[in-house]
Amino acid sequence: MAKIKSKLLCFTSIQKHILKNSSLRNKFWTDDKYSTLYWISVLIGSFALCVFLSYDIVLKWYDSPVNRFNINEPRHISENPFPAITICHNDPISSNKMNLASVLNWERQNKTDEEWQTLNVVYEMCHWKHKIVKLENIDPKIVYKVLKEFSTKCEDTIKQIRWKDKIIDRPCEIMQPVFLLNNLCFSFNALPYHDMYRQVPYKLQDVLQTGKKWSNLTSNWNLDDGYSDNLTSIPWNMKSTSFWNTVEFILAQKDANYGCSSKQGFTVYFHSPSDVPDYSHSSLKLSKNSHSYVQIITQLSLTDDGLKSWTPQKRGCYYLNEKWLKYNTKYSYINCYVECQVNYTKSLCGCTPIFRMSSSFPVCGPKLQHCQANAAIQIQRAYRTCKCLPSCTDIDYELSYSTVSKNFSYIKKSLMFLDNLTDSNDLASIEATVNLEHTWPLRRNAEDTNLGYIGKIAGMTNLCRGVSLISVLENFYFFFINPFFQ
Repeated sequence: MAKIKSKLLCFTSIQKHILKNSSLRNKFWTDDKYSTLYWISVLIGSFALCVFLSYDIVLKWYDSPVNRFNINEPRHISENPFPAITICHNDPISSNKMNLASVLNWERQNKTDEEWQTLNVVYEMCHWKHKIVKLENIDPKIVYKVLKEFSTKCEDTIKQIRWKDKIIDRPCEIMQPVFLLNNLCFSFNALPYHDMYRQVPYKLQDVLQTGKKWSNLTSNWNLDDGYSDNLTSIPWNMKSTSFWNTVEFILAQKDANYGCSSKQGFTVYFHSPSDVPDYSHSSLKLSKNSHSYVQIITQLSLTDDGLKSWTPQKRGCYYLNEKWLKYNTKYSYINCYVECQVNYTKSLCGCTPIFRMSSSFPVCGPKLQHCQANAAIQIQRAYRTCKCLPSCTDIDYELSYSTVSKNFSYIKKSLMFLDNLTDSNDLASIEATVNLEHTWPLRRNAEDTNLGYIGKIAGMTNLCRGVSLISVLENFYFFFINPFFQ
C-alpha cells in the first residue's frame, strides 16, 4: 500500500508540474477548489460542445459520402449510342392463323394436353380474363410451337425502316425478338444477342427466324468505356443533329373480326442498348393512320475515377466488372432486377416466367399468376433483396413527342413493300431523333476527401478547445515522455 500511495503522489506532483509549467496556463490545478471546479467545468463543456458540433460532420462522412452535380464537360452525340427501340404489337396472336373465338368454347375432356397447354399460352400472351381451365406448368416446346405457328410475326408488323438517309427494305434482319413480360416484341439497335446474353435466349431467334443478321455482328461499345474504335459503331449512333439523322419505322396492323386483345396499335419502348426492355423504360402508344415524331433527350450519369477504390455499397453503384449476372454479360440495374425476379420465381413457384424460358424448367402457367405476383412483390425493394445498385456509368432517355393523323394512301406508290395483303389504311409510322448535339452528364463524386473531413473536425476542435497540433504534441511530451526523465 505504501508503494501505491507513493506512486500516486508522484503522478499527482507530475500533473501539477505539467499544468503549472506548460503553455496551457489556465490554472486548472490550483489550491482554490472553486477555481478548479470552474476550469474543470469549462474543460468538460468545451469538449461536449466540440462533440456536438462535430457529430454532423462525422455522420455525413459515413452516411452520404457521394454527391451528384452537373459538370461543364459536354459529351458529343457521337460518343453515345442511339437508344434501342423495342416495338411490341398489341395483338401478339394472329387471328388470321387461329380462330380465337372458337378456342374459348373448348371443353377439357375433348382436348389433348398439348391443345390445352396451347390455349393456356394464348391466354397468357393475350392477357385474357375469360374463365378457362388454367394449368400450373407449360412445356417450353408448346410455347415455341405457338410462337412459330400463331404469333404475329415481325414481317407482319415492321414493314420498313429508314435509318438516316438509307431505307432498309428487309428490316426484320436487324430486329431481334425478345419478350417483355408476356409480350412478344422486336428490338432495334440493342446489343447483339451474343454480346448481351451468356446463352442465346431461349431459342427464340431460331424459332422465329428473325434478326440473325444483327445477332452475328460484334459490339465495340460498353457503358464504362464507350466505343473502342471509330471504324464501326455497334450499336449504331448519330454523328450530328442534322435533319436527315433520324430513324423512321412504318408499322402495320391488320383488322380482324376477332382480335387477340382489345388493345389496338403498338407500344414502343426506348432504352439503353445493354438493357433488357422493361415497362419502366420510356414509352409511347401508337395507333393506325397516325404519325409520331419523337425527340430524344439523352441523360448520362458518370462516376469519378477517384471512387473506383471505394466499395460498391459506399460508392452507391457497380462498375461492369464488379457484379456477375447469370443470364446477362452486361450489368445494369434493370438486368439485375429482372434476373432476381426470375430466380425468386423459380424458388417460389418451381417454374420460369415466359420471358426467361429454360429447357430445364417448365414455364409458369396462368394458374400460378398469384405466385408470380408474390415473387415480384418480394423483390420490389431490389437493393436489399437482390443487392442491385445503379450502374456507375448509366444512360437513360427522356421523350418529347407529338402525334398527328396521317393518310398513307397519298404516298402508297412510294411504299415498295405494299402488296395485295397489306392495306395502306393499316399503317402507322414513328420517327425519332436526338435533338441535342451535346450531352451534359451528371458526375457521381465524393462529397469531400478524407483529408477534408479531418480538416473540418480539426477546425471545430480548435474552435471549441483551442487545440492545435503543437499543443497536442506538447501534452504528449509532458504526459508520456517527460516523466521518465524526472
